[in-house]
Amino acid sequence: MATVPLLPLTLDEAALQQLTAGLTPQQLVWLSGYFYGHATSGVVAAGAVVPAAAVAPAILAATQKLTILYGSHTGNGKKIAAQAAAAAASRGLTAEVHDMNDYPTRQLAQAQNLLVIVSTHGEGEPPISAEELHQFISGPRAPKLPKLRFTVLALGDKSYLHYCQTGKDFDQRLAELGGNRLLDRVDVDVAFQAPAAKWIEDVLDVLAGFVSTSPASVTSAPEADSLLHSFPDLHFTHENPWPAKVLESIQLNGRGSDKETYHIELDLTAAGLHYAPGDALAVVPINHNPLVEEVLRAARLSDTAPVQLGAESLPLAAALASRRELTVLTRDVLERYAALAPHAELHGLLADASRLQPYLYGRDVADLLTYFPTDQLTAQALADTLRPLPSRAYSIASSRLAHPDEVHLTVGAVRYEAHGRRKHGVCSSFLADRVAAGDEVRVYVQHNEYFKLPAETSTDIIMVGAGTGIAPFRAFVEERVELGSAGRNWLLFGNPHFTTDFLYQAEWQQHLKRGGLAKLDVAFSRDQAAKVYVQNRLLENSRDVFGWLENGAQFYVCGNKNRLGHAVQTALAQVVKKEAGLSPGDTTTYVKNLRKQRRYLEDVY
Repeated sequence: MATVPLLPLTLDEAALQQLTAGLTPQQLVWLSGYFYGHATSGVVAAGAVVPAAAVAPAILAATQKLTILYGSHTGNGKKIAAQAAAAAASRGLTAEVHDMNDYPTRQLAQAQNLLVIVSTHGEGEPPISAEELHQFISGPRAPKLPKLRFTVLALGDKSYLHYCQTGKDFDQRLAELGGNRLLDRVDVDVAFQAPAAKWIEDVLDVLAGFVSTSPASVTSAPEADSLLHSFPDLHFTHENPWPAKVLESIQLNGRGSDKETYHIELDLTAAGLHYAPGDALAVVPINHNPLVEEVLRAARLSDTAPVQLGAESLPLAAALASRRELTVLTRDVLERYAALAPHAELHGLLADASRLQPYLYGRDVADLLTYFPTDQLTAQALADTLRPLPSRAYSIASSRLAHPDEVHLTVGAVRYEAHGRRKHGVCSSFLADRVAAGDEVRVYVQHNEYFKLPAETSTDIIMVGAGTGIAPFRAFVEERVELGSAGRNWLLFGNPHFTTDFLYQAEWQQHLKRGGLAKLDVAFSRDQAAKVYVQNRLLENSRDVFGWLENGAQFYVCGNKNRLGHAVQTALAQVVKKEAGLSPGDTTTYVKNLRKQRRYLEDVY
């Protein structure tokens, strides 16, 4: 038998047909498995191909290629994309997985079977990784897509008015460009795991009608499995949290402060939880008993009335305490309640978006039931109307290298007066008031793929935080100190008062003295007549800020999105314009490129 010369990796279809001409189907399957065996190491990166299993048809048509695009803020979309790729591989389909941030927009015109997985950041904005593609398909250069079959999984949070808006945008625009839906768009709330898994199975069932696969048994491709394994701790979830013992709870603010911030240390011994600086710890809270009682009184229902939640039967009071959201009102709750309560004002609110958001702000379930009573409400109807109680995520404030078997949180207690009643944040008040050393708190890790320290330890970092936004930077500096990183660390921190609100002051001063911090700039806004914020410190240090950026530094922002995020971005643009002498357009491009290169990273809320 003549020796077959080695062919380049850029084989076209004709070359492949020539190479495999005369082979039996069994030989093709064997050859597929042989080459597959050489490609089963390593982790799937963005843009990598997840091949079909070894026994999948070797002659899978190129026209049946499956493209999976994800645009994620914290990494949940990436997890779902990995699960979809693995599920596709188990059915003998080849899937290309791309982060939208790295996807060449020109390739969209060639896509044929497309799965879009995208989150919405804040009030209707795309995550950074999806910004460019979102802008491209909305603009005049977007191609017509008559051969495209697509479906969209939109990730969101119903506590925001513009729920899943980015996913809605992608779905609408792809259809306007001529694409045909494989499935209607699916919108998922914070408890995304189960509906996302169903969406994957449903879309693969639909694709089965277009793609001919082998009936033989197949197994998941190891490459897809390895991508899934890059997300450890998935066995601890909202439904199955780890009971962490409280080691210590310390109030960080001094006497007389208007703020109430707690440093909480939890024991993770034997939990096997893995996390990195930048990740968050999700806490499963319990509603405060007085609020549960207010809801029961407003609903005029018995605390012992039985309700069915899935396969579990619970007294209404227990269901309200641990399973239902009571402190936040969302549009979907109002819509379900309006079906039971025929109040014209309530229906008017739902019909007028300009009035709805102001109404929702600061109101809770007790307010709703008090102002819009109904005789149609039963215990089961109330349980079905209310939203499941979601966990609350807090940026981890410690490094595992510095504190093995422990995790630290920085929690600001939320308390306020609204609509004639005293209100409390469900989780912050739970942690501040109702747990003490020795108590247990139910937790699990939420990985944040896009708020991480640079892989190269010699890279400088600039950290801008206000209030509890200091938390991840404590973890960053601890980690870099433990690793002996050569990169410089610069912290800019803001809060109202130096004497009462300089969180972790002694630690920062020690880091500055010992070299863990190269620079420390603080802004205490209420200590002088003219308010001073961290963005003012950026402008005052513009030459150094720009110099660090030009030297390759990564720039991090953590804190309140409305009060901090936009102001810091504006200040940074002013720094770049001043120091580089750029035009407004070039300044915008400079900052945009920092974000696209993931050198400008935000964890804002």
